[in-house]
Amino acid sequence: MAVMWANGFHHRGHEVMVVTNLNDPITYSLDGGIKVRQLTGPNGNKLKKWAYSVPNLRRYIKEFTPDVVIGVLSTCSLVAWMATRGLGIPVIATEHDSFERPKSAPMGKWTWFTKFILNKLYSHVTVLTEADKKVIGNRLSRVTVMPNPLAFAPVESFPQKEKAVLAVGRIDAGHYKGFDILIKAFGMTSNDWPLQIAGYGHPESIDYYMKLAEECGIADRIQFLGFVSNPMELYQRSEVFVLSSRYEGFGLVLIEAMSQGCAPVACDYKGRQREIINPSSVLPQREEEQSAAVSEFCVCDNGILCEPDNVDQLAAAIARMISDDKYRMSVQQNAISRSRYYSIENTVDRWEQLLNSLIRK
Repeated sequence: MAVMWANGFHHRGHEVMVVTNLNDPITYSLDGGIKVRQLTGPNGNKLKKWAYSVPNLRRYIKEFTPDVVIGVLSTCSLVAWMATRGLGIPVIATEHDSFERPKSAPMGKWTWFTKFILNKLYSHVTVLTEADKKVIGNRLSRVTVMPNPLAFAPVESFPQKEKAVLAVGRIDAGHYKGFDILIKAFGMTSNDWPLQIAGYGHPESIDYYMKLAEECGIADRIQFLGFVSNPMELYQRSEVFVLSSRYEGFGLVLIEAMSQGCAPVACDYKGRQREIINPSSVLPQREEEQSAAVSEFCVCDNGILCEPDNVDQLAAAIARMISDDKYRMSVQQNAISRSRYYSIENTVDRWEQLLNSLIRK
């Protein structure tokens, strides 16, 4: 995200400096005109390594005199706040996961503290969804919804598709990603399509899910693809994409798949995936306010939404998307159009509105 923002700002003519840990290899490419500086000290003792960060960053800020500093995740946001004391430069903290968790995966005390207490330090905080802004309420006063940008350009001509259902995520995080729910649901569908799961996993994790697939009678229809360096090719050739997560802060893989013409089926955690697939709908009530569970999946122009952790709903939704060719083809085209909302160009537009409002102050 930081690299995409930096390149996007640079393309608009802004001066940009990225301060990061240069002891590790750089994975993503920054534009040549962007200044890059070392944040931390030498690798080794963690305390000594991070002890360099505040004086280093403060020195760069005094030299570069930025209008604003954007902190990526909680640690760097706190470092930025400490480095700017007395300099009159606003700091924006960026949050990249949700402000609530299901009962099966409660939020830790430190995570809660960083989100609801430390975030009060900053000039502004960005969150990924309107659902999170609603959860925050009046506990933070300066909050803007800033969804993550799409890394891929939406396809212009529709790609050649294969009859396959795709899921993407770390196999070792399979419970959080709901892969057990997905495998059980897929086992309840009557079709000859393969289920492909892309993502790194240790052998014991893959063995666990293969055993579950055998129990569900789909061992011959499931493929674990391992880590894939270029998932865009997978998205382009897959007919259907399933996000089966028990909870997600946003679902970046969802908009990636939609941009390449996949018809999405998504488990909707408290309205966050609903914002992507069906933004015109009303946000669902909080869990404790619901009088009864929704009994059926939601069929939308841009895809299908299901309850998390609901095998029957997910099975029925996948079956509908696979069997209804006319609906699936319509969804695929609509999903491409919807994904353009998350383009880097639109994202930078939203960022510039926020930055201008802070700089004017």
